[in-house]
Amino acid sequence: MDVSAKRLDVALGDKLLSFPNPEGLPDLIAALPSGAVVGLEATGVYGRPLAFALHRAGFRVYVLNPFAVKSYARSLLLRSKTDRADARLIARYLADRYPDLRPYEPTPEVIYQAGLLVRFARGLVVQRVAVLNRLHAWQYAWPQGLEVVAHVPRILDDLRGNLEALVVDLLRSDPEAWRQFRALQTLPGIGPSSALTILAYSGDLRRFTSARAYAAFTGLAPVVHQSGALPEVGRISRAGPAPLRATFWLASLHAVKVEPYASLYARLLQAGKPPQVARVAVAHRLARAAWAVVVRSV
Repeated sequence: MDVSAKRLDVALGDKLLSFPNPEGLPDLIAALPSGAVVGLEATGVYGRPLAFALHRAGFRVYVLNPFAVKSYARSLLLRSKTDRADARLIARYLADRYPDLRPYEPTPEVIYQAGLLVRFARGLVVQRVAVLNRLHAWQYAWPQGLEVVAHVPRILDDLRGNLEALVVDLLRSDPEAWRQFRALQTLPGIGPSSALTILAYSGDLRRFTSARAYAAFTGLAPVVHQSGALPEVGRISRAGPAPLRATFWLASLHAVKVEPYASLYARLLQAGKPPQVARVAVAHRLARAAWAVVVRSV
């Protein structure tokens, strides 16, 4: 299934069907044969109602990484890019790969709602930076006008703070979500704001089968490139949400000063690794530790 804001394109065997999103969900579910295996790309708020409804109706659902599907299309040398072509591509990818994929499990409602609020609050940070840039320009173009809008950054700061406080209250209302939120803050460099970001972009960490799987999701896991006589070159995959990687990176700046991360950082520096590479390794270790403190401390 290819998901967009207004339409759901479905490749069902040799047929191509189309339904309005989300009004057409009941008709779509009725059109699917019993026991169908369904794949759709991760598309945030547009795809979640579909995945949830299909899961509740008893279908096995796979929410696919768009980057993986795009790479699969490149491997097939496909050039067409339409919603219907994408639906066929997703069906083909799923038929080839679904035995190795993990079925979709809905994110707990409280963690999902908290994630939406945190992402909204993060958008306010971006808007605040844009406002500050405009105010800086105004001091040359219209200095007197600064008095009219100078308070806008403060309003955005207050709104962001209010939203984060609301998220904390929301998490406190659910014992499991609250436990995960507090467990993350036992790690060095992870405070309340960082813990909120991790939950917002990770969802329920228990859905990952291992610390290694979670680290791969963050994009901090190393990927080795080697061909023929060329030397091995390692770099992180960058496959996961950028705000999640940034949070672990910022936490690593503090973690390198405490054990056991300080020893890892020192050992990598002694081995000749650049400081930035060593900090990325610490961020990767922190991501694995985040999974461990949430999942293994149950």
